[in-house]
Amino acid sequence: MTTKKISIKWRLIIYMTGFVALEFLLMLIFHTFFIDSFYQIIKMGDLKDAAKLISSELESGGNISSETDEKIKYLARENNMCVEIFDSEGNEIYYVEGMPFGIIREMDTAARKRLYDDTLEEGGTKFYFENSQQVEHINRMDHKNFSIPGIEIMNNGTNGLPFSPPEDERPSDKKYQPVQNIIFSQTVSIDGKEAVIALSTALTPLGATVSILNVETNYICAILLVLSILLAILIYRKISKPLMLTNQKALLLASGDYSVRFGGKGDYREIDQLNDTLSFAASELGKTEELRRELMANISHDLRTPLTMIKGYAELMRDIPGENTPENLKTIIDETSRLSDLVTDILDISKLQSGVTTLNKSVFSITQNINDILSRYSTLKENDGYAITFEHDNEAFIEADSIKMSQVLYNLINNAINYTGNDKKVVIRQTIKDGFVKIEIIDTGDGIDEKDMPFIWDRYYKVDKNHKSPVKGTGLGLSIVKNILELHGFEYGVISNLGKGSIFYFEAKISPSREP
Repeated sequence: MTTKKISIKWRLIIYMTGFVALEFLLMLIFHTFFIDSFYQIIKMGDLKDAAKLISSELESGGNISSETDEKIKYLARENNMCVEIFDSEGNEIYYVEGMPFGIIREMDTAARKRLYDDTLEEGGTKFYFENSQQVEHINRMDHKNFSIPGIEIMNNGTNGLPFSPPEDERPSDKKYQPVQNIIFSQTVSIDGKEAVIALSTALTPLGATVSILNVETNYICAILLVLSILLAILIYRKISKPLMLTNQKALLLASGDYSVRFGGKGDYREIDQLNDTLSFAASELGKTEELRRELMANISHDLRTPLTMIKGYAELMRDIPGENTPENLKTIIDETSRLSDLVTDILDISKLQSGVTTLNKSVFSITQNINDILSRYSTLKENDGYAITFEHDNEAFIEADSIKMSQVLYNLINNAINYTGNDKKVVIRQTIKDGFVKIEIIDTGDGIDEKDMPFIWDRYYKVDKNHKSPVKGTGLGLSIVKNILELHGFEYGVISNLGKGSIFYFEAKISPSREP
């Protein structure tokens, strides 16, 4: 059972809508459950900061100057609080009212004295939380809900405004609501004497404010929802369409059209990088496909030629009396050996490139190895006039797989013989420097064009497909050389100029135990 997948456009719209819904839910939870706590924490912080500023002014000035008085009044007005300063005996030193009916104003001397003692016991600072009553949003004191001992409720109040009457005397048309007051006290030194600064403020009921915030939140979330959908559509058009175009071209690439190229420069770096990567992949696949066709053609040709000769000579020996000669048998044996070499090289290159080949390393003389290999070319030197020389000074030992390094040397020497010039000269040169031995195989042929350099290590790649040589190869030699040297981790390369021959080389570290 397959599940239908959601398009990018609808997925973006769902994500953006979900984000707005989550934001709305968080704001609603905050307004419902946490706004009162945050409001209280902020008001407490305002009281502490104001007390700290007032304390700093008093302790630096030593008394309440006119400038200090103005600063305290400004703080009281700005923070909607009342400020009272009294000494250790509870005697009032200073008072300023930044809000109507400050609750601390109604404390008597004994209550202030107890507040002073409580503040000292708490370490120099103390918070009180007390309730009063609010009538139609005007603060009025309710003596039944105020718990600090010693406060006397006066009928006339302060500034000519009456306090709330007892419950049985309250008008029936008035709505009384409890209001929480915060009182903060802090000890201070004035003219060398200990005193207390008491500040109070009221926590205004936030019911109406929360209702307003919830309405605003609804409108804001509705606007954000519309904007998020529009943004999702815009993102879809900017991102999804280039990706859809890239996908369409990728389908062409998957169908075997390696000429396809992906997009140009767009608005997004990641999409550009994806297009560049896919274009590079298409180019490389095209090259690989071309090499595959050439490989199949070459293998088919190399297999067909010896098989044709074997079949022809075998039929000749069968049908014509007297043709069963050693020469014809030798031709059949040579072509069979060529087939065997081709199959062996194909198997070797397959193993090397698949990573299943392991190295049997040992320390051996690369110098002696070269001498042994060159001794097998004596027939070629004598019969065909090739001049193959080996230039070296000291004997060099390396740690490597001797059999596979012999394969490397055979292939490089055969390649040099195939492509050397009319003088038929091939030079193998060994040099030792800085703990490394460098082996160079030099021919005097036509050289390699610079454009062909990157491809000479590929399977069946031939720079000159019409070259003539008495030594026939399988077309896999340099590819085998490359894979064996890379498996050993040896440096290798080729230096060549047109008309001046070529130098194939590799470098190996000299074995520490057998340095010359």
